[in-house]
This record gives sequence, C-alpha cells and structure tokens, in this order.
Amino acid sequence: MKVMVMIKGTGADEGKIAPTAEMLATMGEYNDKLIKAGIMLDGGGLRPSSDGRQIVFEGGTTSVVDGPFTESKEIIAGYWVWQVSSIEEAVEWARQCPSDPNLGVRSVLEIRPYYDEADFADLS
Repeated sequence: MKVMVMIKGTGADEGKIAPTAEMLATMGEYNDKLIKAGIMLDGGGLRPSSDGRQIVFEGGTTSVVDGPFTESKEIIAGYWVWQVSSIEEAVEWARQCPSDPNLGVRSVLEIRPYYDEADFADLS
C-alpha cells in the first residue's frame, strides 16, 4: 500500500516552525529509520506559503493568489511517500515522528492512501 503522509500546521504558525539545525538533525535520524525499514519512497519539506501561489477556480474564472496564506486553517509543511503493508503500519511509523512540544504549535500528520488499479476495477 502506497500512502502519502502530510505534515500539516496552521498558516498563522508558519513563522514559528522554521527549520533549525537541531530539528533537521532529529528529522534526518527519523528519515534514516524510514529508509532502513524500506518504506520511504520520497519526502521533503516545503518552503513557507509566502513563497507560494494558489490557483483558484471559481464560477468559471481562474485567479492567482500570492502567499502568504496566514488565514489558512491548515497548510502542508512537508510530506513523505511510504510503501507500507497497511494503514495501521503507516500509523505506527507516524506515531514515532519527532515533535517538539516547546514550539507551542499544533501539528498534524495526515495519512492518505493512493488509489491503485483495483480501486477502479468496477469502472471498466
């Protein structure tokens, strides 16, 4: 089972979660465990929403909104793509993710399975 694990936070907290050398080292150790276990296919951290753009499709029009997106309830700060045997295995790995309670921010890991060919078998 292939899953995406998204690291989510709030737009208002984005400035509080800039990577530090300590955070990068701790996350590097976690990533090494994922790689050694053979489940990590890809992963990365995303730059702040101030460097991003949103493309909005609404009512037949398209507009571009420049970041930052501080009003956003949730932003994606990073991600992993894992190959696991089950959603339960993904949850167990996600529970081991480092988190710094001293930052004073709430973060969420969201695990979403990819579709595979079997999901569309009835559509043929």
